[in-house]
Amino acid sequence: MKTTIEIPEPLFRQAKAKAAMDGLTLRDLFVRGLQLAVQTPSTSTKQRAAFPLIRAAKSTPRLTDEQIYAALNTDEGLV
Repeated sequence: MKTTIEIPEPLFRQAKAKAAMDGLTLRDLFVRGLQLAVQTPSTSTKQRAAFPLIRAAKSTPRLTDEQIYAALNTDEGLV
């Protein structure tokens, strides 16, 4: 199958040099690279991060989105 892709110029030059040093065509180098990318297991874990839970008294009012955004945008944080 034929396709067209855009490759950044510096990466293209590196690939062309690598193919020449290894005695390969650019096509063969790209096919090998794609095969490796497809065969290699993904490194993403897809697990949720475990954040510590802080329990508050039931009478403590919940924070609003506005309070959270304000705290994130100040150096003081929540008071």
